This record gives sequence, C-alpha cells and structure tokens, in this order.
Amino acid sequence: MNLPEIKPYEEQAIDTVVSVINRAKELLGIRQTLKQLAKTREHFSPRAIVHTTNLKCPLVKSGEELIRHAIEKDWKITEILMYTLIYIGGSQDECSQYYYFEVIFSQPSLAYPIPQSTASVFFRIEDKHVEAAENKPAPVMTFRVEGHRLDHDIRHTILPADWLLGVIKMKANLFERIEHLQLF
Repeated sequence: MNLPEIKPYEEQAIDTVVSVINRAKELLGIRQTLKQLAKTREHFSPRAIVHTTNLKCPLVKSGEELIRHAIEKDWKITEILMYTLIYIGGSQDECSQYYYFEVIFSQPSLAYPIPQSTASVFFRIEDKHVEAAENKPAPVMTFRVEGHRLDHDIRHTILPADWLLGVIKMKANLFERIEHLQLF
C-alpha cells in the first residue's frame, strides 16, 4: 500500500504556487535547474522568522519575552492592535513539559476605548524530556488563532494582523446580528 506523505497546508500551498510558476515558465520556454527551483521555493518560504534559541530556563519568563519580541519587533502587530499577554499555566506528560500563554488583541477607538470584541492567540511551548541533556533541542513554540484549527510553528509562520482583524470583525458582526434580533 502506497500512502502519500502528509504535509501541512502551508507546505502544500507553497508547492502549488511553485509548480504553477514553473509550468508557466516552461510554457514560455524557460527551464529551471534544480538549484534555481530550490531558490524559488525559498523565496516563497523563508527559513526562520522567529528564532527560538533564546528559550532558556525558566521557560515561562523567556517564553514571555520571546512572545513579546515576536509581536512587537518581528510581526509588528502593535502598529495596528494593542495586546495583553497572560500566562495560563503548564502541564506535563511522560515525554514533555508544556507551558501555555494567551495573548488577547484588541483595537480600541475613540468611540469604544474599551473594545467590544477581541481576538485571542494561544501559544504553547513544548520542552521535551526524552533527549539527553547534551543533545536536547531547543523547545518548540506553536500558536493557534482563536477560531482556527491549525497550530503554526512560530519559527516558520508569520502571524498577520489580518487574521486577528478578521476574528474581531466576525465577533462584531455577530454582536450586531444579536442586537437586531433583540434577544436582550
């Protein structure tokens, strides 16, 4: 039985875009070498966006600093939205220790200085215990936007402000619909 390899949505999308570009170039008579093809893929998928090498013990403190740095410096979301960072807690299983954070984004305005709707992003740091201390890799940090199903690796995925604004807009639309129904 030959099962195809399972890839994340981002990888599938990048492969699709690269193959469409290459088919178009081939139709135009431009052929690419494997090295040129690899460079095309790197253009659409940059290597590391946020470096997690700064995650050291205590992971709660360094994780919080890394999240703040990613939001303010790497992703530059603070130009559009305000945020609050909350440490939710931790858990562990046989192999790993987990740390959980919630970042609540809002967009205050003059009409609503206390925003009616917010968007949450949930971060998780996984520190594996199964590796020897000298071979232990850096902890893995992922995030998930409220209402989404996919976890994103902070090293490879940018959190665009559009995702957060979309969640805020959906909530605002829901509140308007509830007001029109006059349930309360």
